[in-house]
Amino acid sequence: MSVVPAPARKALPTIVFTALIAAAAVWQRDAVGSGIHALAGADPRWLAVAAVATLALWPTSVVMLRGTIPAQTSARQLLALQLAVPAIGLVPAASLLLRLRFLRRTGLSHAGAVASMTLLGFAALIVRVPLVVIAALAAPSLMSRTGAQPPWHDLGSRASHWLHRSALDNPWRTAGIATVALVVVALLIGIGVLALRRRVAAHGGWRESAGRLRHFRADARQAWKSVAAIVVRPHRAAALWICALLQPLLMVVALWAVLHAVGANLSLPDTFVVELVSVALAPLLPSPNGMATKEITIAAGLTAVAGLTAGVAVGAALGFRLLTFWCQIPLGLASFAYLNHRKAIWAAPQRRSSPRQGSPAVAASCWACSRWSRTSRRRPTGSGPGPAPAASYRCSGTP
Repeated sequence: MSVVPAPARKALPTIVFTALIAAAAVWQRDAVGSGIHALAGADPRWLAVAAVATLALWPTSVVMLRGTIPAQTSARQLLALQLAVPAIGLVPAASLLLRLRFLRRTGLSHAGAVASMTLLGFAALIVRVPLVVIAALAAPSLMSRTGAQPPWHDLGSRASHWLHRSALDNPWRTAGIATVALVVVALLIGIGVLALRRRVAAHGGWRESAGRLRHFRADARQAWKSVAAIVVRPHRAAALWICALLQPLLMVVALWAVLHAVGANLSLPDTFVVELVSVALAPLLPSPNGMATKEITIAAGLTAVAGLTAGVAVGAALGFRLLTFWCQIPLGLASFAYLNHRKAIWAAPQRRSSPRQGSPAVAASCWACSRWSRTSRRRPTGSGPGPAPAASYRCSGTP
């Protein structure tokens, strides 16, 4: 039985969602065609305004990330990291590993790097939640002014009709659906229990839980010290929170400019409502780095909340995502290559004890590669009796 390589397993969600996106585009080909036609005839002046707002996101993201790092770091490498994250994020969990390695190379410990990433996400969450609440409270007023109705306005009646027609009118069908549901739930519970037991066994069993808890407490204390080192610097803390507030507002300005480019004269406050509510609903459709889910939610929000036609909404959603995400993928790959060339994302060096004489191999690896070779020092000719020289170990790999 062949084993699927790890890179293929990590890229599988992206491949699956790409296939689903292609199927959805074929299914809604009329709306997609209308959206592409509307985007092709967009006003270039408004697209330039959207591009300026998108470019303004780059320095704010750099300043925001610098506000979470206690040490001094290169602004060029921080910009390259922020550009590389969207492209590498197409592979699940790759962006987290990329940021973790970069922060480790800046001199932070593992706990400090995790604390820096947590602080970055916490600041973005704390700023965005009140904005989303304000937008959600203003959404009914916008819908009443535009006369738009969400797709789920008659969801209850349709669900009740389907339930009576498919299940309640036929008791045998009802029993079959209930049996299948119970079997699926039992299978999910069994798979979850087996996965939990396997994970616990791989980490030493339940007896090692106390030791892992002690290590967690030590890491938490170290992470708190790292966060405290940032808080005591008011300039970095202010830069972190101000840039966290500017980023969603710049995204609203970019979407507002794209809407005007495709001919939708939506006001800036209404765009604020649609963008924040749509992006907040995007995680309900999980995908790698929001691929296609944000396009779908933004187009649905523009039609269901703002009352725009399907073609204009799809064109605005495609133009917005092309500027803020898809057009940055080649630049992100180039930035990733730059970081790799500058050794800014290589594994941090680890100090290992030297191997004993006669040991068959070295299990540890250096910070540049994972291949070691053993070389023996031959006794010089005519050196006489005596102990053999000790074996030396060298790195046989290349970066």
